[in-house]
Amino acid sequence: MGKKFLASAAATAGLSIALLGGVTAVANAAAAEAPLSAAATCSGTGCDGKDPYSSGCGGRSEAGRKSTSKGTFILYYSSTCRTNWIETPNFAGGTPNLEMTVQDRDRDKLVRFASSPTPGRHYGNMVYSPGDNCAVGFADWGGGSWEVVIESSGC
Repeated sequence: MGKKFLASAAATAGLSIALLGGVTAVANAAAAEAPLSAAATCSGTGCDGKDPYSSGCGGRSEAGRKSTSKGTFILYYSSTCRTNWIETPNFAGGTPNLEMTVQDRDRDKLVRFASSPTPGRHYGNMVYSPGDNCAVGFADWGGGSWEVVIESSGC
C-alpha cells in the first residue's frame, strides 16, 4: 500500500500515521484513553459485573454525564454488548473511597464496584441493560449519599 494512499485513508478516518524504520504504524489518539478488545467475551446477563474493556465491550457511546468538583463522571453504553458502566477520566482523589455503581432499573439489577480513590481515570463494571431499558450510573466518594446520579435516556 502506498504511503500517500495510507496517509489519505488515515486522515479520512481521523487517524494519525507514523513511519518507523520502514514500518507504517497507524494510531488513534482515543485508543490510549479507552483500550478496546477485538471481540466480546460475554453477552446478555453474562456481562453483568464484568470489566468493559477486558471483555471486549469497550466500544462505547455516551449515555449521560455530570461534572463535579471531584471530576467528570460519564455513563457509557456499549451497543456491542448492550451494557452500561460509569467512568471518570479525571477523578481528583483526596477522598476515603470511590464507589462506582451502575443499575438496570428494568431488571432491578445493581452492579457495585469499589475503586481506588486515587487521582486519575477510574471505571466500574458493567450491567446488561438492552435497548430502551433505564440504566443509572452512581458515584460516591464521601461514604454517604450518592454524589453523582446519571440516568440514561430510557429512564
